[in-house]
Amino acid sequence: MDYQDSQQCVEFDYTTFLGASCSKKWTFLEAMSTFAPIFSIVWKDNVKELSTPEDRLWDAALKSLSASRSDESNLITLCELAKYEGIEKLKLVMPYALEQSQIERITNRTHATFSPTTSEEFLIDLIE
Repeated sequence: MDYQDSQQCVEFDYTTFLGASCSKKWTFLEAMSTFAPIFSIVWKDNVKELSTPEDRLWDAALKSLSASRSDESNLITLCELAKYEGIEKLKLVMPYALEQSQIERITNRTHATFSPTTSEEFLIDLIE
């Protein structure tokens, strides 16, 4: 996270996410919340206070995004998750360049601003 500004900026490496999502294993919390949902609520509230926005975004992404969905769909959801976590800027690292039409569709759905830093990295301003 190299971005130095008063706004919260989080880095999300989509390549790493794709690899991690394919090999995801259930955690103790996920298994317990299947049988006792209240356990999940209490545990998550305590853990949330101790984790960083970047960690919370990663955890939410592993639960909400899917390697079987389109990148566009995943990136729209990622922007929504980041907004929910109070993240104002997101540095997105992709394994390949996005097409301009993809960026436009994501921008239209999320009202976020995509600024390329390289062909495979974007700084996304999530403030509407």
